[in-house]
Amino acid sequence: MMSESLNLFADLPDHASESDERGIAIERVGIRGLSYPIQVMDKQNQMQGTVAQIEMCVGLPADQKGTHMSRFVQILNQVRGELTIRNIGGILAQVQRELEADDAFIEMTFPYFIEKEAPVSRARSLMEYHCGFKASRRGPVEDFELRVTVPVKSLCPCSKSISEYGAHNQRSLIQVKLRSRQLVWIEDVVEAVEACGSSPLYALLKREDEKWVTEKAYENPKFVEDLVRDVVTAVRKLEGVHEVHVAAENFESIHNHSAFAALSWSAEDADDAQGRLALQTSPTKEAEDFGTWLKAQRLARNISQSEMADRLAIGNSYLSRVESGAKPLSVDTLERAAEVLGQDPVVVKLRAGVIPAELLAAVQGDPEGFLRWGAQRGVSPSPAQ
Repeated sequence: MMSESLNLFADLPDHASESDERGIAIERVGIRGLSYPIQVMDKQNQMQGTVAQIEMCVGLPADQKGTHMSRFVQILNQVRGELTIRNIGGILAQVQRELEADDAFIEMTFPYFIEKEAPVSRARSLMEYHCGFKASRRGPVEDFELRVTVPVKSLCPCSKSISEYGAHNQRSLIQVKLRSRQLVWIEDVVEAVEACGSSPLYALLKREDEKWVTEKAYENPKFVEDLVRDVVTAVRKLEGVHEVHVAAENFESIHNHSAFAALSWSAEDADDAQGRLALQTSPTKEAEDFGTWLKAQRLARNISQSEMADRLAIGNSYLSRVESGAKPLSVDTLERAAEVLGQDPVVVKLRAGVIPAELLAAVQGDPEGFLRWGAQRGVSPSPAQ
């Protein structure tokens, strides 16, 4: 009887695996709004159980009619809901294999709880923070973004300076999105952000604690502009962090609207030549035109600017500045660009005006021979160079 049932199911049509003749690829298709219990890494307790809202999807090739939605949930069941920076790459690779996709994506939001002590009474309580992950795997290239929203108290410096009896203050929400080359604990992000507010917030306060929080905020006024600048400065100091996006919203107590500010920082913006061997002479025509070349290569492969930025693990606005010639790419990012474009990484580096160490060593070992080689091709440095 069981054998007959299996044969019956085997005969059911699989329309998702059929071919499609419209020639239109779909950027993302999958499931959204799935509530699912997960385990998240906890700095104090190793793991913390919570419930996440999950979106999982893949890129669908132009010749494929559909994807198999049930397999997303099957994969979650197999990992028993443990979703961390340590295993997310493996989960996305499994999605690629089982759904036969080049690109796989997962995004989730979840409440995360940290036990906090009130500042004076030392009363303990659990404080809730809204957190999330956003991860992708395009071919072999992985990207992971941690998201943490931290509520703080902020007090207006202007109100304090013009008022005789006090100053208006409010609850502020600060959302941090960061990329890092290593594990960053949610607790460390929360601690860094809370130190930037006029005062931290607590779930449980006694009267003596309320007095402390009120006076702490009054002594430490902050505009919303101060919040985003201070948070970026603090979070980028966390070990391994190379990109930070911060947005702060003050729920004003004297206005019927909020004050808002946003700021992004990337290690790409830093004037840091460590790990890069760039030409010290005036840039050549090829180096000057690297952004134009990169854009042309991207467009030739039908890759959107936002998709390219994701695959390079940089901000979309930064890539725009690279393509306009206003910003460079680091060596690591140039190597990722070469992989995305299917180019020789050495060639891509040279187009960007970056001399790989092995080539520079060869030039240093025989500078005369290098100059003769250049002279044969009509290129030689002027005395000023």
